Amino acid sequence: MKRQILLHIGSPKCGSTYLQQVMLKNRAALLDRGIHYPKPPGNHPGNAADLQDIDAARLNVLFEGQTHTVVLSHEDLYALPQHGKALADLAQREGISVQVIAFLRPFSEFMFGDYSQFMKQHFEPWLSARNPYDGLDFDAFTRRRAAMIKPAAYLRGWARLFPEAPLVIASHRAIRATFEGLLGADTGIDWEVNRNLTNPSLRMEDCDAIAEAMRDPQVSPSEIRALLRAAFHRVTESDAGKTQARIEMAEQAFAPQNAALLRGFGYDNRRA
Repeated sequence: MKRQILLHIGSPKCGSTYLQQVMLKNRAALLDRGIHYPKPPGNHPGNAADLQDIDAARLNVLFEGQTHTVVLSHEDLYALPQHGKALADLAQREGISVQVIAFLRPFSEFMFGDYSQFMKQHFEPWLSARNPYDGLDFDAFTRRRAAMIKPAAYLRGWARLFPEAPLVIASHRAIRATFEGLLGADTGIDWEVNRNLTNPSLRMEDCDAIAEAMRDPQVSPSEIRALLRAAFHRVTESDAGKTQARIEMAEQAFAPQNAALLRGFGYDNRRA
C-alpha cells in the first residue's frame, strides 16, 4: 500500500480541536490498523505546528512499523501554506502522497467563534488596558477581520504545493463523514468527545457583557474575571447575541471571500 499523509490545515474555529481530540482518543486503535496520529509534543492536541521543520529522518519515524497512513493536523497551518514546502519536497522525493483537507463554516458563524477566541486569548491584556477588541464593536471587528482573512489565497497556496490530489474542502459539520471516507468507515473510530475538550466558544452575549464591563472603570478586575469564569459554564445555553443583524452584516462583509471560494474551488461557503 502506498504511503500517504492526510494533512488537515484548519480553518480555525471549524472543529479542529474536536477532530484532534478524536484522533488522540483513538490513537492506539488506529495505529493497530496502520494509521498513525503522532502524539503532539505539548498540551495542544494538534500535532503539526512545526511542520515547516520536518526532515527525512522525522518523516521516516512517522511511517515506522506497519504504518501506511499518517494524519497531521493543526489549524494554524491554514493561513501558512509556506510551512508546507519542506513536506512537499520530501513527499515528492519519497513517493508519498499528501491529501490536504480543510473544513470551513459560513463566515457569519465563524465570526461568532472568532469573537469568542479573541476574548479568551487577549483577556488579560485587554483587561489591563480596559480596551477590549482594540476599541472596536462587533461590526467593526468583523470588517477588520474580513479585510485580513484571505481563505481562497491560502487554499491556492496549499493546492500549488500538493497538486497530486485536489484539496478536500468540506463543511465543519462533515468532519466525521470526510474522515471516514478517507480512512474507511470500518476503522471503528469513536467520535464521542467530552465537549470541554473541544474549545467551545463563549456566547456572544457573554463576550459583549465582559467587554462592556472592561470599559467601565467602576467594575473591578476581580468582578470581570468572575464574569469570564461564569461564561465558560454557559456555552451551551441560548445566545441572544447571535442576532440576525449581525449574521447579515458578517455575510455581507465576507461576500468577496465567499465569491473567491466559489470561483476558485467551487465551494459555496455562504450561509444557507
